Amino acid sequence: MKLADTATLAFSTLKHNNLRSWLAILGIIIGVAAVVMFISISIGLSQQISNRLNTLGGNIITITPGSSRANVLMVGGRIGGGGPPGFGSQKSEPLTFSEANSLQTLAGVEYVDARLTGRGDISYSNKNTSTTVVGSEPQAFLATVGVNMSEGMPLSNGNPYGAVIGYNIANTTFNDSNMLNRQIQINNETFRITGILNQSGSSFGGVDDEIFIPLKTAQNIFNQTQNASEVIVVANPTYDTNTVASEVESQLMLLQHTQNGQQDFQVTTASTLQSTISSITDTLSLFLGGIASISLIVGGIGVANTMFMSVLEQTKYIGILKAIGMKNNEVLLLFLFEAGIIGLVGGVIGIALSLILSAGITSLGIPSVVTPELILLGLAFSFIIGLISGFIPARNASKLQPIEALAYE
Repeated sequence: MKLADTATLAFSTLKHNNLRSWLAILGIIIGVAAVVMFISISIGLSQQISNRLNTLGGNIITITPGSSRANVLMVGGRIGGGGPPGFGSQKSEPLTFSEANSLQTLAGVEYVDARLTGRGDISYSNKNTSTTVVGSEPQAFLATVGVNMSEGMPLSNGNPYGAVIGYNIANTTFNDSNMLNRQIQINNETFRITGILNQSGSSFGGVDDEIFIPLKTAQNIFNQTQNASEVIVVANPTYDTNTVASEVESQLMLLQHTQNGQQDFQVTTASTLQSTISSITDTLSLFLGGIASISLIVGGIGVANTMFMSVLEQTKYIGILKAIGMKNNEVLLLFLFEAGIIGLVGGVIGIALSLILSAGITSLGIPSVVTPELILLGLAFSFIIGLISGFIPARNASKLQPIEALAYE
């Protein structure tokens, strides 16, 4: 029997067992959709973080208080554990502004931005809120913020009470896209909004929900002139960033009288963070894919059950086929075709469902990327699951003796 005839016969058999076939297909649909969705989310997260790192630039070095045991985060446009005090790091010895200033003398260091971060009470146009206020060194601000200006001017030493606000502050918090050059109250101090940042594209807010003011003004507002929340160093493009980071680490260990492995701060570059994040997302992909694969295995069991029932119901039919000359391997191939078709149809519909779900969760701000490779993997996996699940029933069918099969009741 030709391969095309075998496939046609398999399709015909499935059409006669319509309800049972679709129940088996449903299990494959759910399994494939779950696998593709979970993996696509991990791919989306990885790509979003990589894009943020690329936007920020490969020559950024972030120093945060806390040993290597502290959490390392990338929030908005910043690498590291910066943010409100205590966010992203454990209790640790602080980094001082004097230590940060000494880094400016190192070869390869172009800018040093010793930042002071705190929570500020904000008032604007009869609306009140509380958000993160970041004191930044004006000359280093554009190089370290990681987002371009949407309109207006950046921070300036000549304007100590000028503020630059994140995209969400203008468009969500106060819902006013015309805030440029308007006055805003920060901890009862009056500032003029000199600039608004572009949207960072991060699902986690970050710079979009922050207000930036000159460092010296922030030191007065938060009454903190000694300790920095984080230090961002911009390496000269002609120098190797990792080499500069090593020099920065050595300088700080010298100033803090600590040895390698005992330092109470963490130096992070885009490349080291990318390596760490890639490792995490790869593990996440395997973990989520493994969980979702359980659904696919359950679907495979459903296919096996359907095929066993199909063999039992078609025992006489198998006897007739063998009586008219169909060989064992042709019977095996016939039932394998049935199982493979169930898996493949379930895979196609599962992929389609995952594309719809991916578009839906992406619109909600959760990154999800379904790649062509992932689609092919989902289809191949579903087809193979179908074949594996149908192999034993197909083998049993192929070994039936024509006389016994014809006499089966």
